[in-house]
Amino acid sequence: MNTITQNNKRIAKNTLYLYIRMLLVMGVTLFTSRIVLKALGEEDYGIYNVIGGVVTMLTFFNSTMTSTCQRYFSYHIGKNDLEELDRMFKLNMSVFLLFGLVVFILAETIGLWFINTQMTIPVERMVAMNWVYQCSILSFFCAIIQVPYNALIISHERMSAFAYISVVEVLLKLFMAISLLHIDVDKLILYAILMLLCHALIAMYYCYYCIRRFKESKFGLYWNKKRFVDVFSYSSWHLLGALSVTVRNQGVNILLNIFFNPIVNAGRAIAYQVTYAIDSLANNFFVASKPQIYKYYAQGNLKEMHLLIIRSTKVCFYLIAVIAIPVIVNTREILGLWLEDVPTYAVLFTQLSLVNAMIDSTNGPAIASALATARIRNFEIITGGLMILNLPISYLVLRFGGNPELTIMVSILISLVTIVVRAVLLNHLIKLPMKRYLVNTCLPFIFVALLSWILSQILVQSMEHTLPIVFITSFVSAVITSILFCILSLDRGERQAIVHIIYNRFHIKKHE
Repeated sequence: MNTITQNNKRIAKNTLYLYIRMLLVMGVTLFTSRIVLKALGEEDYGIYNVIGGVVTMLTFFNSTMTSTCQRYFSYHIGKNDLEELDRMFKLNMSVFLLFGLVVFILAETIGLWFINTQMTIPVERMVAMNWVYQCSILSFFCAIIQVPYNALIISHERMSAFAYISVVEVLLKLFMAISLLHIDVDKLILYAILMLLCHALIAMYYCYYCIRRFKESKFGLYWNKKRFVDVFSYSSWHLLGALSVTVRNQGVNILLNIFFNPIVNAGRAIAYQVTYAIDSLANNFFVASKPQIYKYYAQGNLKEMHLLIIRSTKVCFYLIAVIAIPVIVNTREILGLWLEDVPTYAVLFTQLSLVNAMIDSTNGPAIASALATARIRNFEIITGGLMILNLPISYLVLRFGGNPELTIMVSILISLVTIVVRAVLLNHLIKLPMKRYLVNTCLPFIFVALLSWILSQILVQSMEHTLPIVFITSFVSAVITSILFCILSLDRGERQAIVHIIYNRFHIKKHE
């Protein structure tokens, strides 16, 4: 019990580090996006995001390998097998170099052909577009180098370092964005080069930090056929899951470019900037709790693993909903405050993508628990296959004259189905109680979101849309969401624990 308490305290401490990081990163990122949009203009901003999306499609295995590294690293740390940890780090680095070569060949052949022949790009911006593409490919290699070191920091639960590096990264991006306003060259090309420089510097620092602090992070080529087959098989199946998410996000982004124009991409890019900033709330908590899910499985402690999965799912949903719902009811005013000129479709795209984000907030704990088992073939084929359906269904919707926002509605419906399917698969893999997960955990989320939106919408409609009123209604909406979440989503023991924490905190203050 003492170990479990220490683990919970470590999760809370690491979450605090990541939240401080999140507040700075979110604020600076949103401000940076405003500057970049102003400097580049809607068309170039849309081009940068859609071309970066093509490279993202080629680098979808990056997130796969991050999860693969973290799973194996955390597993062996949980087993206290440092020799095997050292071997797994070197093996993963070797595999990364192999994958990097394959992706480079794909990027410079199929990818290069696609962006120059199939994309809707103005003729006069083709040269700049190719600069963006080549810089993005080099940025990808920086990401390859960075991933094993990043995963090692998370597996050792050194979240303070992770937080500090992330803050430095966004400050660099802010400095580079401001420089766009004062340097008189092709701003799209300059921005691509500056972003490449930023990625290279951050990757080098991740390497430096780990080499100084973790013995197992010394670079060296290592080959073991059996271990390679295990890692390759695991990562290959997980690759399908990473590909499915990329297809849903970047594949649909490309479809919108083909059927419409870069201005629609700019509206979608703004929406996903907002969604990413809010989604980082849940990710910060989950990054802190994810290593413990792997370690509980390595130790055979399924009961605590189930409890952590369910509570993590609740916390991840709440952390998104408490911000997303106030933003949804005040989207137009908030975007108008943030941006000087709000791109077309940005308001509706933002509202729908935030609904999708609330549904997808359940993904992280569920996926991590499956990855912990290493028996992921069926899990990834089924759930990844469902996600990939976003592309053909969205294509058909657009082909028959559908509006751009329908692509996000398709994603929302598929995400709802995927939650149920995932629960069935987890029951088979780790004996996760389906009723407790679906009926007692996920179903109340729908009622919390709907009731919060209805009550918040009534409040907003009854008032003028002035700046002070937007802040007041957003705050009240967050309070409404919090109260409904405590009543409808938390069980009696969880509510008592919160009351106990509040009482203790008040009691301490009273005597200070």
